Amino acid sequence: MTTKLFILATVALFAMGCGSSAGSGTGGTSGDAGNGGSAGTAGSGGAAGSGGGEGGAGGSEPKCATPQEILRCGVVNIAHRGGRRIRPEHTLLAYDTALEDGTDILELDVHETSDGEIVVMHDDTLDRTTDCSGPIKEQTFEAIRTCDAGYEFTPDGGTTYPYRGTGLVVPTLQEVLARYPDTAFVIEIKQETPSIVDHFVEVMDEYDAIDKTVGAAFSDAVLVELRAAAPALATNLGVDETREFWLQSQITPDPTYQPPAEFLQIPLRFGGIDLLHPNLVPFAQSFGMKVHFWTINDETEMRMLIEDYGIDGIMTDDPPLLTEVINDLDVAPPE
Repeated sequence: MTTKLFILATVALFAMGCGSSAGSGTGGTSGDAGNGGSAGTAGSGGAAGSGGGEGGAGGSEPKCATPQEILRCGVVNIAHRGGRRIRPEHTLLAYDTALEDGTDILELDVHETSDGEIVVMHDDTLDRTTDCSGPIKEQTFEAIRTCDAGYEFTPDGGTTYPYRGTGLVVPTLQEVLARYPDTAFVIEIKQETPSIVDHFVEVMDEYDAIDKTVGAAFSDAVLVELRAAAPALATNLGVDETREFWLQSQITPDPTYQPPAEFLQIPLRFGGIDLLHPNLVPFAQSFGMKVHFWTINDETEMRMLIEDYGIDGIMTDDPPLLTEVINDLDVAPPE
């Protein structure tokens, strides 16, 4: 039995990072060229799940109005890459639309250009989502800014490409933080080498975004460095940390065990193995952790996670669908 659990837990070690692989489907990156748009506002799509929130039995419901509060409310609607089913991924257009559609939290991925600009893009190359090619860290920002970030987005399986030539560009982290000052974030550092942690923390400090962000990474080493550089920044569990946590949740836990992060962010299944089990969410919430599942685009799965498991948040490529589910279940947080 122990061997079986360890094998399953080893599989689970890959289950973090908000979609560490490129993922299926199409979708561009980045945002529109305009820098002067009005700031988006956090939507009201989040919900207080049975395991979320901080109000005790019989007490008043916690307020979930500021981005700092929303980050720790459940069930929150998290726009994965800005909602890449709806608009070209990681674009200002995608983020604007997601917030209009009820998203509570924007999920970003970041890399650094060869000349030191942190840009928002999932992949480490430009190939999948733009009309350019090559590794981001080998390109100057000026060169990346010429790429059409809506080039590969197609809503109909390749019949049409409605955002080609519409001016969508790869945004910088600074542009995103400036545009959405009242929004909470999950930001995953994709680039491992060379490290961009110190520069990332500098930018986050510049825009007072530390306390409204979950810092994420696929790499445990990046997370260790990030926690040391920004102790006030909430983080998710790294690869080995997720494996250890999953194993602890399956057995009688070590009484000295303490998760090193405030958020557990995993998929429902990996490699054909279900990662969700009845004790997982209660175990996490017993430590005060918030539990987010990614990337959930199926309505039935959304409802199951909210109604049957009391999770705290869902990352989705389809924010308007999740908003409909949350509203239908009448679990939106008080404002």
